[in-house]
Amino acid sequence: MASGHQFSHFSGQNTCCLPISSHADHSVDSQKSTSFWCIITYFEQSLKIGDAWRATGPSITIDGFTDTSDSKRFCLGHLNNPNRSLSAENARRFIGKGVRLTYDGQEVNAENLSECPVFVQSPLMNLQYNRNPSEVIKIPPQGTLKIFGNREFGAMLVQASDKDYESIYRMTRMCSIHMSFVEGWGVDLSKPSVTSTPCWIEIKLEAPLKWLDILLAEKGQPPSRCSSR
Repeated sequence: MASGHQFSHFSGQNTCCLPISSHADHSVDSQKSTSFWCIITYFEQSLKIGDAWRATGPSITIDGFTDTSDSKRFCLGHLNNPNRSLSAENARRFIGKGVRLTYDGQEVNAENLSECPVFVQSPLMNLQYNRNPSEVIKIPPQGTLKIFGNREFGAMLVQASDKDYESIYRMTRMCSIHMSFVEGWGVDLSKPSVTSTPCWIEIKLEAPLKWLDILLAEKGQPPSRCSSR
């Protein structure tokens, strides 16, 4: 384990293992729980639609319906795009019950509740299974896939703690997961990037980004100003 760093494990809905420096003044603040564990943003091709949505409960659903009163659901059906393409319009009709994300304080799992496949790009889990970090995995209807693990990320963070600022900063991409509905993407497909798909979401995981901020702050000022956000 890298010198000066240890991992404290917290159980609970909105807290999890955090990297705590034995000599950092901000270590106490890092143990405070946040009110949400991820931020979800919806896109149609390269266009962001609506406001980002914050997940607070351990089980949330992203679906194609229009209910805005349920804090456990991010309903994409009510989001308006005056310039919506025909492909996005068609794909949105098949989102249906969508995807359930569950977070137990350690793992994030995705369950496809719809009748069409969803496609996921999780750089962290791809590396864990010796796949290319950019590989896209198909989740069939009623299928479930682990899309992030705090323990796996924490182990990589410990290994990276002795590296330079830029090497640690590059780990921020592992804290973002891309998921498309109905249509997938890939370098060998007609849609080479996620921004080519009709409708997709970006899931940013709050706790891992906080861990990175702690480690980056200890590294001091970067050659050019940047942070994990």
